[in-house]
Amino acid sequence: MSAHIDLRQFRYFLAVAETLHFGRAAERLHISQPPLSRQIRQLEEQLGVDLFVRSKAGVALSKAGMAFVPEVRRALDQAEKAVLSARSAGRQEGGNFVVGYTTVFDRSVFPDFSKAFRCRFPEWRLISRGKHSISLIRDIRNGDMDAAFIALHTNVENLTVIKVREEPLVVALPTRHPLAKKRKISFADLRSERLFWFERRLNPGFYDYCEAFFEKIGFKPDKIPEPPDHHILLGLISEGQGIALIAASMQNVKRKGVVFRALKDASDLSMGIALTYSELNKSPVLNGFIKLIRASG
Repeated sequence: MSAHIDLRQFRYFLAVAETLHFGRAAERLHISQPPLSRQIRQLEEQLGVDLFVRSKAGVALSKAGMAFVPEVRRALDQAEKAVLSARSAGRQEGGNFVVGYTTVFDRSVFPDFSKAFRCRFPEWRLISRGKHSISLIRDIRNGDMDAAFIALHTNVENLTVIKVREEPLVVALPTRHPLAKKRKISFADLRSERLFWFERRLNPGFYDYCEAFFEKIGFKPDKIPEPPDHHILLGLISEGQGIALIAASMQNVKRKGVVFRALKDASDLSMGIALTYSELNKSPVLNGFIKLIRASG
């Protein structure tokens, strides 16, 4: 990384990448738009690539920008981890309790336990991180995370699982798409559509679960690679590049040019949320945390 690139530029880039709008990104960052634009231009000049495609229609991520997003997230996560480790080492009591969230659901669907946790364990710092379920499982096994809310059906061998919620999948499609006129859409309606779909390596368990359902109903869509971020995904859908099947809660992520429709023949296809953790975890607050989650349900 260039010595002239700092974490602030990474945060600025991520804000624009998630909103695809310099004005809204500036509002989120509590700064004015001109300095934000200058920082992004400076970052692009230092990297030697354009991270965004700018046009009269708006802002979109370039190929370089799409590749940059997950790496920036990892860099910011690692920086936060370094800071928290130092702070934790300096404390005589308490510590960090790290909880993960799968990014395939909107954050609003997860149990709201933050206030109760802080009241019960005031000496402990609650840290949250959003990742793919398989990455959350890896972090728990490595001891980098205490517990995580993952998407079912993820492989969780030797870990304890508590089911929290179940919700259906919905179709996300461009506002001007002919199928947008329907209130409910069948898989037969989608046979000729280009479907954004994830790679099996990202979650083999859920991938195989969906593929078994598709095979059962004879659904063989034209699959195209799904971007790593739902904000980017919705942006591509708004441009008419394809459709997607996503968790119903993601309808809370408003995106101009995108509508969501229910699936009429998908009663056997759903996404669940489960809390998972390792019985080998020796954190003194883990059991208390689990009780909070059970009580919130």
